[in-house]
Amino acid sequence: MQHDWSTLTIGEALRGTARRFPDRTALIGLGATLSFAELDRAADEVAHGLRALGVARGDQVALWLTNCPEWVVCWMACTRLGAVLVPINTRFKPDEVEYILAQSDARVLIAMDRYWDIDYLGMIRTMVPELDAATPGALAAARFPELRAVVAWGEVESPGTTHLAALRRAGAARIAAGDTLGPVDADDPVIIVYTSGTTGHPKGAVHGHVVLRNAANIARVMHIEPGDVILGHMPLYHVAGAFTACIPTVLLGCTLVTMPQWSPDEALDIIERERVTIFGGIPTHFIDCLDAIRRRPRDVACLKSAWIGGAPVTPDVAMASKNELGLRALQAVYGMTETTAATVFSEFDAPLEVLCDNKGRPIGDFEVIVADPIQGHPLPVGAVGEVRVRGHLVMKGYYRNPKATAEVITSDGWFRTGDLGVFDEAGYLKITGRLKEMFIVGGSNAYPAEIERLLQGIAQVKQAVVVGVPHRRLGEVGYAFVQLHEGAALSAEALVALARPMMADYKVPRHVSFVDEFPRTTTGKIQRFVLQKQARDRIAD
Repeated sequence: MQHDWSTLTIGEALRGTARRFPDRTALIGLGATLSFAELDRAADEVAHGLRALGVARGDQVALWLTNCPEWVVCWMACTRLGAVLVPINTRFKPDEVEYILAQSDARVLIAMDRYWDIDYLGMIRTMVPELDAATPGALAAARFPELRAVVAWGEVESPGTTHLAALRRAGAARIAAGDTLGPVDADDPVIIVYTSGTTGHPKGAVHGHVVLRNAANIARVMHIEPGDVILGHMPLYHVAGAFTACIPTVLLGCTLVTMPQWSPDEALDIIERERVTIFGGIPTHFIDCLDAIRRRPRDVACLKSAWIGGAPVTPDVAMASKNELGLRALQAVYGMTETTAATVFSEFDAPLEVLCDNKGRPIGDFEVIVADPIQGHPLPVGAVGEVRVRGHLVMKGYYRNPKATAEVITSDGWFRTGDLGVFDEAGYLKITGRLKEMFIVGGSNAYPAEIERLLQGIAQVKQAVVVGVPHRRLGEVGYAFVQLHEGAALSAEALVALARPMMADYKVPRHVSFVDEFPRTTTGKIQRFVLQKQARDRIAD
């Protein structure tokens, strides 16, 4: 089906799919099943409910939910209203959430009340003590001047909050009364995905409705078709879940089966029961599934294609995944939050050696070059340089951060990925390293500056330097070199225990070494490369 990407909005894409396939199952998860007609209606009701809380076109709506049908409903509601979704990592702690709520100017926060024995509403009350005495829609919070309401996931009666079911009822009443929503433009922002930066603070990558275009590219190269069933285990707050699972579902008419948390046995059971055809994930997910299916075989012959990325793909994992999971295609992918999740893919029928070499070709009508990192000019085939991307898949910029935007998007529109790569004679791009110091823990980006800032909030810590070291299952984990204040005492175990409540679990260092001094240059700068080598040598030993 042909689309005009310059005018199509996500809300209109869903409307069209609901007209074509009203009774087809759109969403499955947590015991609920929604058809496309039901999803379409729910999106309208929540959109009108948000409007009743004062949310207008261009306002931000923060969403702190695990993967579930309601997550998709809330995003689709925002696309109908012209509001901008701000998904929040469900593993974040109050300090991390507080920054995003404030920086994003969130108007409404939709959040879990309690899940995984975590009291999310309790955490929210520590951030927003004014909530107890508030009226939904009229909240006045000192730390969050734009925040007007907190909406709970479940039907809980909690002071100062409303809940999603009540929001839908209010929206349905407004629809019945003849209320209509204003226009939405395809160029409007539709989502802000926060990714930590080298300054130590998260940055919000702003994307518009044109993410539909790259979702169509992903669907084309993976042979995703209407009626396919997609496993939704990748977190929807991450671009991999939002752009490679959620958007293809509403654009094409697929079924998305959401998983609130990763469990390889549960994933295999779902694949067998729901006849999942499309899968994807980091190498860790495939390693876990191989271990689980060897313990207890399942019928996963329904699987058609899967993408694998986020960390290097080793030949043993690639071959075993393709053969033992019965995949017709396993495709290497490279992309970033700022480039709509997918920039290059290996082809559906690419030779296994292409996959094992982690190579792919650009998947759409946009430009990808390997450039001289300093001068910016394109380098020839075979030369290693910085990967740069230009075109529709590049974000609009970082929300309220023009300085950071200017640092990564050149005056002529090239996005500087910070990754090193090389093109070969066949047009395949291979990523060879990173200019940035970021490391990837099980598919989640971990940024040393952010972790160091949090560690240095511990009273005994004078300074910390964090580097990534190899890990068989997760790809990389953090190794912290820590200098304590004079006279302070702290064990590695105690430091890790203090760190856990301060940051998401994947950011917590797995290894800690205490140092008296850091290796420095003659100008006093810490020599990270020396510490990196020390950490890797110690891990190897």
